[in-house]
Parts: sequence; C-alpha cells; structure tokens
Amino acid sequence: MGCRNSTGRSAFIVLFLSALSFSAVDGQSHHKLNRPIPDTAWQQYASLEKAGWSAPQVNRARQFADSLGAKAVMLVENGVIVTEWGDNTGLAPVFSIRKSLLSALYGIYIAKGVVDTTMTLGALGIDDRQKLTRIEKSATIADLLTARSGVYHPAAFEPPGMQKPDRGSSVPGQRWYYNNWDFNVLGVIFERLTGQRIFQAFEEHIAAPIQMQDYDSGWGAYHYQPERSRHPAYTIRMSARDLARFGLLYERKGLWEGRQLVPEEWIARSTTPKTDVPYGQDYAYGYLWWIYGESVLGHEAFFASGSGSQLLVVIPALDIVYVMRASAELERGVNGLEAREILAKLLTARMSATGSHPRTIPATFD
Repeated sequence: MGCRNSTGRSAFIVLFLSALSFSAVDGQSHHKLNRPIPDTAWQQYASLEKAGWSAPQVNRARQFADSLGAKAVMLVENGVIVTEWGDNTGLAPVFSIRKSLLSALYGIYIAKGVVDTTMTLGALGIDDRQKLTRIEKSATIADLLTARSGVYHPAAFEPPGMQKPDRGSSVPGQRWYYNNWDFNVLGVIFERLTGQRIFQAFEEHIAAPIQMQDYDSGWGAYHYQPERSRHPAYTIRMSARDLARFGLLYERKGLWEGRQLVPEEWIARSTTPKTDVPYGQDYAYGYLWWIYGESVLGHEAFFASGSGSQLLVVIPALDIVYVMRASAELERGVNGLEAREILAKLLTARMSATGSHPRTIPATFD
C-alpha cells in the first residue's frame, strides 16, 4: 500500500460518501431480513432494477474498470451476486491477502486455547540467520499480528531493495511497520503450535465448510530464501469467487449455515483498529486486516489487500462484499485509488430496494 496524494484522496472520499448515502433510504433496505448463503454455487439477481440497483450505472462502472485493465470484479450484496465479470473462477496468487486468511486460522486456534497471543518469540524458540537480540525476542504473537514486532530482519518474499528501519530502532509493540518478517514468522508459529500446515488447516476449517468451489490445498506453496531468512513465506492461489465467499463468512461474523467457523469475537477484534498507519487518517490496521474509518466511507469497512491492488472489501452495514483482481498474473496492475474507485462507482448504482424478495438465478461465470 502506498500513500495517496491529498487531491486524489479528497476526490475519492467525495465519490465514496455520495455512493454510500443510498444506505440511509430505509432502515432495513436491501433485503437484510433474508440473508441467504450460497451453497455449492452462487446465485445472482435476475434483475438489477428489481433488486434496487441501476443497470446503466453498473455498466458505467464496468466500462471504467475495463478501461483500467481490471481482470475480475465481483460485487455481492446480502449473499447474492449483484454483478460480476472477468475471470472470477481462475486461480491466481492472492499475495498479501494471504495474511487475512491466516488471521482467521489464528482466531480459531486462539479460541481453542492452542495459541496464546502473549507468547514471546524467545519462548517460542524463534531465531533467524542474523541472531535476534534479547529485546527482539521479547516481541509477542500479538505484536506480529499487528505488524509491530520491532524485528527488522530480511524476509522471504519481499520486494527487492526494500529499505527497512534500522535494527534496534524500535522496541516491540512501539511502531507499526508492514513487515513480511512478521507475517512469515506467524506462519511458522502457527504450524509449530497447531501441528497443521496452513493450507490444509484452511481447507479443513474454512474452505470445505463454506464450500469454496476452486480452492485446493495443493495450490499453496512455501517460498524459501534461505540466504535472507530461515522462515519461508506461505503463498496461496485462489479464485475471486472463493475470496468473495471468504469475505461473506466475515460479513456474517464467522457463522455459516448454523456453524460458528471463525469466532465472532475474534472477527470483531481482528477488524477493529489496533494501530494507526502512516497512510492518512482513513487507514488503520487490526490483526492482519486493514480498516477504513467511518469518516471516509460513511460506514466502517475492513479489507485485505494484495500486490497489484487486489482487493477484498467488506462493508458490514451495507451487507456488501467486493473483490477486484487486477490481473491473473499481475502483468498490469491497477493502482490503489483506481481499485477503490471501481467500488465507489458501483455503489453509486445502489438505490432503495423495490421488493423484499428479488428473484435470483444461478450465476454462470461466463
């Protein structure tokens, strides 16, 4: 993520707030009384207009996205697809979205009593090629989950030439720094404490119960760079429609067909600001999730972001889940402001509901 200039931020805020103003039209608008969950396949609205959306404005948003080179877009309201286009079924790297996926697994095992977030790197036996200092070893799991470990060691799977703060310049818990070392070590710690591989655990606890259509644990991989660090990155390939399903699980507070898959309390904790970030007052960070404040969107929202401005956004108050993939393999990226502007333009198409039970049809994903 990078800083946005003030002019671009102001224009984006105005656009987003105007889009979200439709949410106040009626207190239970957009069919919140009936909250369907997709079974083995997704449903989509048979008629945008009857579901309370403007088809011409949705089409204009699509034209804008296509002009930017977006490769896949999916917008879900109330568990039903409003619109989708592009390659929403193909597997592609999710890059840093992987961190939010891991957050869900941590929540499950914290609730089981297997993981204690106050455990330190020293107690866990974590070290690296360049030996960690006593102070660095005092960093806790909670510090890593909030990207405040204070350990500025080289890490696998980070951009070449990345300039980190000097080692020892911050103590654990003092400074937020988006650091792949923290995230990679969280993967190692998870596997040590639970005895499970990340990709198999995700399949068992999340992908299979919510009936992801394309996920296979075999598409997960470890990225080793032993000359930099002992700790590998864990890389994941997923489809856009499976990412949307994961977002819907979080929008539903971890509950899926009567089963509490991810603890509701953990979802609330992990998507609540734990630390400010140096990208402006509209951003904060929780436990491996990014967060928008209400002053920016008109409603609180949380999101996962990956290289190339891949996005998974959840707006709980609107029952909205949004996924955007810039490219199947990132041959061309869409910048962060543009990625969010696609969603803003889609939200301008949102009108008051015209019926409480709009007809749905099976999604085809052509």
